[in-house]
Amino acid sequence: MKLLTAVALAGALGGHVASSSGSTPAQDLARRLQQRHDTVSDLTARFVQTYRSGLIGREIVERGVVSIKQPGRMRWEYRDPEKKTFVSDGKTFYFYVPADRQVIVRDQAGDRGVPALLLSGQGNLLEQFDAGLETGPPGLARLRLVPRKPDPEIQKVFVDVDDAARIHAIHVFDAQGNLSRFDFADIRENVGLKDRLFRFEIPRGVEVVSG
Repeated sequence: MKLLTAVALAGALGGHVASSSGSTPAQDLARRLQQRHDTVSDLTARFVQTYRSGLIGREIVERGVVSIKQPGRMRWEYRDPEKKTFVSDGKTFYFYVPADRQVIVRDQAGDRGVPALLLSGQGNLLEQFDAGLETGPPGLARLRLVPRKPDPEIQKVFVDVDDAARIHAIHVFDAQGNLSRFDFADIRENVGLKDRLFRFEIPRGVEVVSG
């Protein structure tokens, strides 16, 4: 699993905003997502992540709990089938797999594209992506985001949202034909998550690798 894929999932959070003159329905939906993000200080949810390889067709399914807090903080706790922890404190990313006794550390500064934009709420979706609509599941709208500039990690992203612009699923496609899909359930917003949840202390005796 690519580290960047996890970052990409963190949080366009939806909302309501009036249509702009001359804008398309897809652009209006993108603006609603961005504005709702500004109204949600934190959230927690259960997730199911499905990764499918475009070359060999292999599929991996993982489950866990995600917590997000503005600005730019998140924690992904993978619980099944293997325990893993991905933490961002707003400045640095940490990815820890206990079985490997290794922590990957990467500077969050300068991150661009879908990962930084959806996570931090900074910037403007429509400045960086072309927005369109796809046919979504019953009761959900599907927003298509395509980077305006070539991105080696992301070819396109589908975001499935309900009438209140709450995200139910995100699909990330890369140039190699791989797909990472995240489905969310039991979403709770503005619950007052503590800052200490997003602090990561590197365990003693593990290898530290700069990502």
